[in-house]
Amino acid sequence: MAEVLRERSAELEAAGAAVEIESTLPDVTAHGGTLARVLGDLVGNAVKFVRAGVDPRVRLRAESRGGAVRLWVEDNGIGIEPEHLERIFRPFERLHGRESYPGTGIGLAIVSKGVERMGGSVGVESAPGEGSRFWLELPAAAAGGGT
Repeated sequence: MAEVLRERSAELEAAGAAVEIESTLPDVTAHGGTLARVLGDLVGNAVKFVRAGVDPRVRLRAESRGGAVRLWVEDNGIGIEPEHLERIFRPFERLHGRESYPGTGIGLAIVSKGVERMGGSVGVESAPGEGSRFWLELPAAAAGGGT
């Protein structure tokens, strides 16, 4: 996570974003580069999809779930209508025009595919105007190892 925040520091600063990491995040079994890409995309979306005049707030936390770890990326953004929650992980599914929010519409598809390839799963909880809470669940690292 430190690598992701370092790589995105200029973007975060320019947006006036505040990022909070709740305690120490546990190690997971994952490909380091893929995990960094996935987390970077989720943090980038958290900063991008906010109402005009609102400073982005991003909270990262984790919880143990048996032999897995669920990592959460929570934001104070615009949120997502319930009927769109299933389709946002499909390629080129844009919920907003490029004039409102830039991007290709492939970021969350990359997130989903990357997590799937690492043996995990991904999902979201959201409501319009209340922000989003994206999660990814990956196998917990064995004692003494992991990424």
